[in-house]
Amino acid sequence: CSSDLARYILSGSDDTNLVISNPYNKQIVTTIRSGHRANIFSAKFMPQTNDKQIVSCSGDGVIFYTHVEQASDSNRQSQFTCHYGTAYEIMTVPNDPNTFLSCGEDGTVRWFDTRMKTSCTKEDCKEDILINCGRAATSITICPPLPYYLAVGCSDSSVRIYDRRMLGTRATGNYAGRGTTGMCVRFVPGHLSNKSCRVTSLCYSQDGQEVLVSYSSDYIYLFDPKDDQARELKHPSSDERRPDLRQPPVKRLRLRGDWSDTGPRARPESERDREGEQSPNVSLMQRMSDMLSRWFEDASEVAQSNRGPDRKS
Repeated sequence: CSSDLARYILSGSDDTNLVISNPYNKQIVTTIRSGHRANIFSAKFMPQTNDKQIVSCSGDGVIFYTHVEQASDSNRQSQFTCHYGTAYEIMTVPNDPNTFLSCGEDGTVRWFDTRMKTSCTKEDCKEDILINCGRAATSITICPPLPYYLAVGCSDSSVRIYDRRMLGTRATGNYAGRGTTGMCVRFVPGHLSNKSCRVTSLCYSQDGQEVLVSYSSDYIYLFDPKDDQARELKHPSSDERRPDLRQPPVKRLRLRGDWSDTGPRARPESERDREGEQSPNVSLMQRMSDMLSRWFEDASEVAQSNRGPDRKS
């Protein structure tokens, strides 16, 4: 993310470090050992802190509240272990240096206030739950002009928009306990209404009039939060359209070294079908066969290289 004044860029990755960079001179300003033990999924500067305070979350569900100018050992004390499962995203509130939100695989959206606490290691903590979606909450975003509107993307293909003025936590004493409380609208693309397709990212436009949503193995959609009607950004031509074959669901199995569903040649499942690719079962068997062949070839090369010195001697 970028800082308030757009001076720096903050990033976090699989090496568990937080890196602050200057995009104008292409130099790294500082590298921070975050304390995370799993890959960092999201990191944000806290607003109005002069880029000195950072909140980050990782694949093991841990959130760290980091002061850039403090020692690493001190920052490791400021952690929240409330989520169980992956914590996917951190969202700060515009012009608010004290609170932030998080979402995760446990289906909860949590709201933390650093004026009340800067760490929490309670087991099965429920104090800061703002919304319990009942399924994985994979992305969140706040409406820039009206920051009390919160959009949540879930693993059931839905995007839900809540009014935070109607919500609270157990810590604030007004937790509703129902995932529909405060919900203003719920959006699901028509062809995904009976499928579980994860939202990978969503973002409000600067004027708050549109929400852009991306889905795993599907297209990107733009919709108006007032009428919950989606507009697909890429439409297939009329000769490409075909009825849904309604094949039984096949869980994606990723073999070690198999990245066929990523990169520039990756396509949504619906598009792969139109391009005449094999059925999921055939494709799976082909990938397994290719991987086994590659393993045998690698093993043979290693064996030959090990035997080489023996022949010379």
